[in-house]
Amino acid sequence: MARVHLWEWEDLPWVPDFIRRFITDHLRFLAHVTGLFQPLMPQLVGALRESGASRIVDLCSGAGGPVPGLLPQLDAAGGQDIPVILTDLYPNRAAFAELEAVTGGRIRGWPEPVSAFDPPAELTGFRTIFTGFHHFRPEQARRILADAVAKRAGIAVFEAQERAVHTVVLIPLLVFVAGVLFTPFAGRVTWQRLVFTYLIPICPLAFAWDGFVSCLRTYSPAELRALTQDLDRPDYHFEIGKRWLFGRFGFPYRATYLIGLPKPAAN
Repeated sequence: MARVHLWEWEDLPWVPDFIRRFITDHLRFLAHVTGLFQPLMPQLVGALRESGASRIVDLCSGAGGPVPGLLPQLDAAGGQDIPVILTDLYPNRAAFAELEAVTGGRIRGWPEPVSAFDPPAELTGFRTIFTGFHHFRPEQARRILADAVAKRAGIAVFEAQERAVHTVVLIPLLVFVAGVLFTPFAGRVTWQRLVFTYLIPICPLAFAWDGFVSCLRTYSPAELRALTQDLDRPDYHFEIGKRWLFGRFGFPYRATYLIGLPKPAAN
């Protein structure tokens, strides 16, 4: 199946904020409930150790994504107490403040918009992107990786969906149902969210569309290798692959990953 780069509602700057917040709040909720990325935490901790980074800078964080729910697994894998900074082009400041309070400041949000192409100089650390890399066209995705290489920053990209017939069919249906069922539990409940979920279901329909498009946009390992083929160098290397994983409720799925690491300087 060829990659198709259609639009996602949450990417569009003119989309009403309550729709974008609905989508990012539900993504955070579902990532926590299903534990999609928990099995990959030992791999992330290994990359953190090899890079020597002392904190994680999460790009394209939305409302926090899976990061808050991953802290116990991160600690269990050896990443005890490593701080995390959440960033986004459309920062959800309310969600960031809530997570900072709940985690005692271990997770903090960057209040200003942050482009994944060129994070501010003061945001040093190991970069992560959870289920966000597919939002970028190939030339944009390469820019993100090239910036990490140029600044010798470690980077890890994780995608829990894939471009396959069964995911293209199932994920939109599942996220629509989840958007309706879990609205009272995912993020702040407002009158707009209630009206445009239960009376006029614009929010869950937008969520379902974005889930459908996310599958069509997801890069395969071969496409990720093509993006990095001229970025590998003696002082920086990439590891790319796809793994079968099992969610918290035992359902199998395949996750794609890319890890870029600076190599230690020769003495």
